[in-house]
Amino acid sequence: MTSSSSSSSRSAARRSVHGVPKKCWCGKELSIWDSETKENPFQRFYRCEIALQVLLSPQKSESHLFKWEDEAILDEVSMVEAKVLDLVHIFFNQLSHHII
Repeated sequence: MTSSSSSSSRSAARRSVHGVPKKCWCGKELSIWDSETKENPFQRFYRCEIALQVLLSPQKSESHLFKWEDEAILDEVSMVEAKVLDLVHIFFNQLSHHII
């Protein structure tokens, strides 16, 4: 596991991804990094290797995927909850058809 610093101001530049991201929009695999900033000490986040190279090069201004790990997990939980509610609705709908 490697570490890098990150700023919450960069989070505004991220693209909308729900759940735990698999790949960056550029197609590169993602790594989990640990923030070393005062604002977010030791908080984990997803980032692709190209994004880190871009951050180190001031002439480049690409916006690669960035997502906090806790946000990604909360997204996953929300998606599972929605699926469970759908299944419960389907179950009770089918159950009511059999009772009638």
